[in-house]
Amino acid sequence: MDVAPTPDQEAAIRVAHAWFGRHSGWAPPDPDTLADWVAEGLARCPDECIAAFDGWCAHGLASWWLILRDLEAHPGGRRTLG
Repeated sequence: MDVAPTPDQEAAIRVAHAWFGRHSGWAPPDPDTLADWVAEGLARCPDECIAAFDGWCAHGLASWWLILRDLEAHPGGRRTLG
C-alpha cells in the first residue's frame, strides 16, 4: 500500500477479516471489476454493500479495494482471507 491505512480503515479491514471467518461463499472481485468500481469512486464490500472504494459499509466491513490493497502490502503476512 503506498499510504498506510488510517486507523478507521484498519478497523474496517479487521472487521472484514472477522466476517470472512463466519461466512462462506464469498470471493474477491476480479481485477477488471475492481477497476470499474474504483473508476466510479465506489466498491463493494464482502457482504455486497456498496461503499466508497477506500471506505467501509454501514456494517463496518472494508471495501474489497481496501482489503486487497492491504493483502498486497502484507503478502502471506499479518492477515489472511478466511
